[in-house]
Amino acid sequence: MLLKPNVGRALSAVGGLVVVASLFMTWYEIDRAVNAHTTGWQTFPNLRIAIIVGAIVVIGTALVVQTRAVLIVRTVVGLVLAILILRRIIFPPDLAQAVTAQIGVYVGLLGALMVAAGGLVDTGREVVEAYPNLWRQPAGELGPGRRALDRGDD
Repeated sequence: MLLKPNVGRALSAVGGLVVVASLFMTWYEIDRAVNAHTTGWQTFPNLRIAIIVGAIVVIGTALVVQTRAVLIVRTVVGLVLAILILRRIIFPPDLAQAVTAQIGVYVGLLGALMVAAGGLVDTGREVVEAYPNLWRQPAGELGPGRRALDRGDD
């Protein structure tokens, strides 16, 4: 069976790769006598496992036939990853020294949002294909709030 190329599938797959790549970028700067930088991989042993598993699931969903269940899984995984990463932006690690979020954590959030957006884009496409006339109004019909004067009838 030939897979149809579509934007949502590609967006999600790239987002999954971006999330994993962000693990190796600097997530936090810790203010010490000598400033220390730490990556997502070094900081969060449990979160890194969740991100890697999520990315594998997302890339897997990009390779299979795009059913409704696959699109829902992809969207939910993206949202869960985004929430987990956003939590680490709002609540950074609690240390005696000041901790400042850096570019890696934001790149991770962007990648997770790309995953979710890819699922939503394909879900929207599926709805449009299933109900093509849902948003189209046949020519000559009056829309809501239109009066007879708008048609030229007096």
